[in-house]
Amino acid sequence: MTQKKEKERFKISSVFKWIWRVIYSPVKLIYIIYSPIYDYFNKNEKIKTKPSEAPKRHKVADVPKKVSQIRVVDSLRGQYRSFWNKLSNADSLIGIIIGARGSGKSAIAMSFAENLKNNKKKFFAMGFSSRELPRWIKSVDDISALENDSYVIIDEGGILFSSRDSMSTGNKLLSELLFIARHKNLTIFFISQNSSNLEINTLRQADFLVLKRSSLLQRDFERKIISKIYEEHEDGFEKYKDVKGLALIYSDSFLGFIENELPSFWSDSLSKSFK
Repeated sequence: MTQKKEKERFKISSVFKWIWRVIYSPVKLIYIIYSPIYDYFNKNEKIKTKPSEAPKRHKVADVPKKVSQIRVVDSLRGQYRSFWNKLSNADSLIGIIIGARGSGKSAIAMSFAENLKNNKKKFFAMGFSSRELPRWIKSVDDISALENDSYVIIDEGGILFSSRDSMSTGNKLLSELLFIARHKNLTIFFISQNSSNLEINTLRQADFLVLKRSSLLQRDFERKIISKIYEEHEDGFEKYKDVKGLALIYSDSFLGFIENELPSFWSDSLSKSFK
């Protein structure tokens, strides 16, 4: 019985193998013939259905903010271009910026600096918090830290407010600056709320003045020469009182009113920041 069953199983297995060969051989032949043809006509489709790669991202360059603009409102004498060329190219100049609290003294000083940035000189500031300044303006605590061939913005109020020296005065500070400025080729923007504590001889050594609007009683306490300039141009200050950033430039090369936009890096805390 066992031999008989084995023979039957062998026969059945042989039949299945024969059937498989009969079916498989034609199918394999068809695949061999038509597979290359199928691939040829569908290669473009394969490319289309290929998972798309994420687009390459180009590094986005930092777009610099617009530099604050300075415009002439009224030219009374000389040319503003001459004043600016002198400010840009002179080895050493002393400028004094005077005006009421909140009149924009710091803003115009920083606006000058921003527009002078491309002449490759270094920039320093005293009386301002380093946290509020752009990287290209270095905050220092002492005039001995000022480097040669630099522009310097000095807020008298910020320095005297933080000074431990009870004898410190705006006049003393400005006198020291005048002494080193010529030797180090420094161009200085000295910000003072009032000229009353500055010696007249010190004021006379200034190369230019920038006068912002004054407060109600401020003129009564200004040095006579400053008070006189305010009086001579009182009509202009009144005429252009609605102009934001208005200032009077008083210099040998130019006399007139200008306006300035806020610097691109400006913040409200910058005008109030003391070291």
